[in-house]
Amino acid sequence: MDISEQQSPIYEAKNKRHLLIRIIENILSLAFTIVLWLFIIITLYNKLYVNTNASLLHTLTIMTLVVIASILLIILWQFYNWLRFHRKKRRKDFPQQTLAEVGRLYGISAENMERLQQIRNVAVVEFRNHRYYYCIAGESPIEIGMLRKQ
Repeated sequence: MDISEQQSPIYEAKNKRHLLIRIIENILSLAFTIVLWLFIIITLYNKLYVNTNASLLHTLTIMTLVVIASILLIILWQFYNWLRFHRKKRRKDFPQQTLAEVGRLYGISAENMERLQQIRNVAVVEFRNHRYYYCIAGESPIEIGMLRKQ
């Protein structure tokens, strides 16, 4: 089998499932989700209000206090970090790179990098013959090379 005859690993949009099947799946998943939420809500209501006992109320009180204490601890920790680090510039900025340097990393010429930068919202990445290309409407595609080691 020739390499060009092999099936592309890119998922083709035209191979999507039928619209009716997708609609039925969405309706069924929504219905199952609603049923499960109703089951959870009814179960919690019965456990918390109908079958309430003293030990359950004690447990809920402790859990509420633990949640409140955890939230307060996180807020205090965030405030401490802000006081300690907010004025320190510990992160280093990356040096500005030219288009030629960026293009060299991806195996693209400086002229093609300028073309891509000028039309940045129109270029589409496609996979053809085991290579990636930037495809621009009405122009020849630009091959994207692998990352180059310097």
